[in-house]
Amino acid sequence: MVQQLTRERPGTDTPPGADTETGTGIEPVPAWFVNAVFGNLPRSDQRRCAKAYLRALLTSPGRKTVRAMASSTTDLQALQQFVNQSPWDWRPPRRALTRLAGEWMTPRATVLELALIPKYGEQIVGVHRRPTPTGGSLNCQVALGMFLTERDRSLPVDWRLYLNRAWGEDETHRRRARIPEGVRRRPLEELALDLLDGLPEPRRGRGAPVILDLRGTGDTARAAAGLMARGAGFLLSLGAEEQRRAPVLKPPVRGPLVTLNSPSWLDLPDGTRAGRFRLLAEWSPARDRPRRVWLTNMLDGASSDFLALLRLKSTSGAALAAIGEDYGMSDFTGRSFPGWHHHMTLVSAAYAVDTLELADLAAEPAGDEFASEVREGREVRDVREGRMR
Repeated sequence: MVQQLTRERPGTDTPPGADTETGTGIEPVPAWFVNAVFGNLPRSDQRRCAKAYLRALLTSPGRKTVRAMASSTTDLQALQQFVNQSPWDWRPPRRALTRLAGEWMTPRATVLELALIPKYGEQIVGVHRRPTPTGGSLNCQVALGMFLTERDRSLPVDWRLYLNRAWGEDETHRRRARIPEGVRRRPLEELALDLLDGLPEPRRGRGAPVILDLRGTGDTARAAAGLMARGAGFLLSLGAEEQRRAPVLKPPVRGPLVTLNSPSWLDLPDGTRAGRFRLLAEWSPARDRPRRVWLTNMLDGASSDFLALLRLKSTSGAALAAIGEDYGMSDFTGRSFPGWHHHMTLVSAAYAVDTLELADLAAEPAGDEFASEVREGREVRDVREGRMR
């Protein structure tokens, strides 16, 4: 949830971390954070707009459209231009945010979350009608987010927007939404693998396991083959039909509500059989059929280990719900593909400020190096919390 920020009247004694632009309260967006994540933007006015947009996302009540946030901004037209028309590249800020998360967190899993974002109308980029499990349909955008997740918090660091046939192939749609030539219609499992390719190499040993739930909309075998090719340990959810055919065990009598079957093989898209896998059944206490079945290539784990991973999936799911309800993910109404990516980059950064509890770290670190900014920002926090080593 967005934290309520206490605003104080300006006085002669400015409190540490005060908002120097308004002279009130604690600045919700530390200057060092803007430098670390958005310092690659080439112009100072762009960096000022980034900070203003982040402040508006964190402090404005209600919807987070640019117009709705007008009372929290100093220049509505400038912010509209910054998000929807400015040509800045969203990829470097996301890489910087990923590096910052690695400094601040100890991720136990990389969770790829599927987001269905309801929309009205047909002009917003990526919007299309999609069938629902109840037999109806939903007008929505479909996005994949990559969340670095530890036990109590999860941080989105990168996104992909799914384009159906109309947005991926129709030139009228593409030109209107300013979709780059190299971005075409791709299946969800390819978008998921593309997200993983953007992760930095782990510093030591194998990276955190990957949890991927495409809710039955992707190709399980292709996803598994791609994950194996990247050397990832993974939990991959099965679709409804695959789950019905899966040879799962009976519900456990006691202990964790997961069961594991013996290792088995998987038929890959090229007709070969690869690897050894196990099926993990996730049970509900009140049902005699599993609520979800997962495929995993992690053969040595016990039921309790996988239960801990499933709890991490719950943590990232809660983060996805929060950014949809409170941080503006669901509120983008622009028509352009770059505009959506700009907005989602800023939403992720705003969520990071709250999740990593950065609002009171107002001391701007000396020097321009990213590692120095992050390290000194952490030292400010540790001193204030009495944890300095």
